[in-house]
Amino acid sequence: MSQRKSDPSRILRFTNLKLASWKNFKAADVRLGERTFIIGPNASGKSNLLEVFRFLHDLAADGGGLAKAVALREGMSKVRSLHATSNSAVNITVEMLSACGEKWTYALTFDTLSAKSEQVLVSSETVLKDGQVVLQRPDQHDRIDSDRLRQTAIEQVSSNKLFRHLADFFRSIRFMNAVPQLIREGQISPGGYPGADPLGRDLLQHIRAAPKGERTRRLKAIARVLTRVVPDFRDLRLEQDEQGKPHLVVGFAHWRSQAARQRESQFSDGTLRLIAMLWSLQEAAGPLLLEEPEWSLHTEIVQRLAAFIASMQALSGGRQVLISTHSDRMLADPGIAADELLLITPAPKGGSMITPAARQAIIAKAMQQGLSAAETALPMTRMHTMPLFGRPA
Repeated sequence: MSQRKSDPSRILRFTNLKLASWKNFKAADVRLGERTFIIGPNASGKSNLLEVFRFLHDLAADGGGLAKAVALREGMSKVRSLHATSNSAVNITVEMLSACGEKWTYALTFDTLSAKSEQVLVSSETVLKDGQVVLQRPDQHDRIDSDRLRQTAIEQVSSNKLFRHLADFFRSIRFMNAVPQLIREGQISPGGYPGADPLGRDLLQHIRAAPKGERTRRLKAIARVLTRVVPDFRDLRLEQDEQGKPHLVVGFAHWRSQAARQRESQFSDGTLRLIAMLWSLQEAAGPLLLEEPEWSLHTEIVQRLAAFIASMQALSGGRQVLISTHSDRMLADPGIAADELLLITPAPKGGSMITPAARQAIIAKAMQQGLSAAETALPMTRMHTMPLFGRPA
């Protein structure tokens, strides 16, 4: 869902995230920029950090809500941090800034009724605008009817009138980790609308659903990029087969006068993932979550990916992008600043902790002196047992 450009107060971005007892994070409090890189060892929690924003999307999505969002993650036992000791309730607090400078805060704490119960209830829900309370739950209605606490206010049209644009913003969050084989197979997406499937099964339907003029503009922009990185590439278009099914068709330069044509079933993994990412980056929508976008891409492309994402953000009107990555090639980009980096590392007493690179004096100073994130921050996420990898067990 696109945000409403006519009202600057409705164009939002996340500026801060606080967590308590979320998955493998006992606690976290981090700033978020227009572009944020998340780095850390395998299984440290990079995906779980992105999952917070997917949870907010599911909370406000049509047909979603608190119970559905928790169920999609296999219940509270999988959502609640195993490492939390004093408070089992899960808290998510996000701060947002509108284009006209309004500061909004949404805070949600939820828990089960008891240790053996699977019923999820709202412990507290707060909305602030410039520090002033817009919503505070539980309220008197909740105290009279406790069943109301099974749902958040943000998921209810009857309750979110004063902050409905926050729900719209949450719904506009997109996670993208396209799986080329699923795109090729043309499987039916489990999502409720084109673009809802993070694995890209509905990519072609999503492209077809765009207004014709917008679709043509975006495909031409993608074609210009592909011309530079795909050998003999000539053009890109969307066509329908006899059954009305959409297909991406690429033309390649050929010794004959007519270009050789190929459908998406013949595209390489890297080409399909690049097309999916380029399409998403051009959308004037909410935050885009990219999980390891370097997969299947040539190292020369990966090396320029961070700068390219920044340039695409400028073209799309500043779509916020959060990126998890292991790539030293991408992180070698000199344009990445310390305040764009979040390091996830094992916590001393279990679980993981999130540290902004800008708060690490040794990293911040080195990057100010011209060293890259790959040289300074990435080594800080290496497991101390890594030298043992490759030796006989």
